[in-house]
Amino acid sequence: MNIRHYKLFVVAASAAIALAAVSCDSKQTKSSAGTPEYEIMTLDTTSAVAYIEYSTVIQSNTLVEIRPNVSGYLEKIAKNEGESVRKGELIFKIRDADYVASVNAANAAVKSAEAAEANAALEVRKLTPLVQKGITSPFELESAKSNHDAAVAALQQAKANYDNALITLGYTEICAPVDGVLGRIYVREGSLVSPNAAEALTTVSSFGDISAYFTFDEKNLTSQRHKMMFADEENGRNKAVVELVLADGTLYSHKGHLERASGIIDRTTGSIQMKAIFPNPDNEVLSGSSGLLRFPLTYKGCIVIPQNATYELQDKTMAFVVNDDNSVTRKVINIEGVSGQNYVVSNLPTGTRIVVEGVDKLKDGMVIMPKEDGAASDSTAVK
Repeated sequence: MNIRHYKLFVVAASAAIALAAVSCDSKQTKSSAGTPEYEIMTLDTTSAVAYIEYSTVIQSNTLVEIRPNVSGYLEKIAKNEGESVRKGELIFKIRDADYVASVNAANAAVKSAEAAEANAALEVRKLTPLVQKGITSPFELESAKSNHDAAVAALQQAKANYDNALITLGYTEICAPVDGVLGRIYVREGSLVSPNAAEALTTVSSFGDISAYFTFDEKNLTSQRHKMMFADEENGRNKAVVELVLADGTLYSHKGHLERASGIIDRTTGSIQMKAIFPNPDNEVLSGSSGLLRFPLTYKGCIVIPQNATYELQDKTMAFVVNDDNSVTRKVINIEGVSGQNYVVSNLPTGTRIVVEGVDKLKDGMVIMPKEDGAASDSTAVK
């Protein structure tokens, strides 16, 4: 073979091999580029302080309806809605002319009965010596004594009627039964009020402790969170701290404690009612307010995942679990509590790999290229 031709053949063959190698590398690069890269984390146990939250409605421990005991036209409204009142302080005044007249009439009846009783007593005293001397029949004396007894009874009845008239007159002044704050006033001056009216005149919400009611699903009665919430229970009262987040998002300055409001499960809702008791010395929280109850619970040996590793689907919280072949599977997670920006979960075992970013772009069964991110950041973790 000609040496020149041999060299040309070697050069051509080398070029072909190099071109083939470049082509293979290009295919491998293209294949890798087709698998999207996602950050993942491998779950391990840790300790954390998490908060369980429940919506609540606040009620005063003493909420008194103010209703009239007598009928009449409202002459005066002495207080305004939302104003503080003290026990015994006047709120409403009913026109009392008719009731004053009844008192005067009852008083006159008492005086008349007193006079009748005095006359009957005088008759007894007059007849007694005459009977002793045999001048008058004993029958007349017995009749006089009976008349006196009847006069005494009539006097007692007149006095009772007078006392009742005074009490009824007193009902024309409607006063606060407890220290507290007035609610909405449903009547105006000049209105005709009656004890038989369906609606109260107003309400008084007392100062002091307030109750925050919430419902607890019976499915969670045997859960870890329930056991933790009632771990220190004694005589129906729990020593654990309960926090109240007000409607404006601020944390109420006083802590509360948990109590059972009912020991019976409501079969229509499948839940049991609970309540937390909070002090309210400055009447900062008004009856009827809404808020959130927060129960701080310490978890040890728990699994914590970032909230941004989850998404909501049909009222369920989901996460993507990474399988051994790097495919992802959608999984419903059971949230035990919220710890900072993380969830404490109960159904993901140690060693599970989950996607922690871009979960909104994933689909069930999709293959990814995992990039290890690390553990969940938890500012509330227990060290």
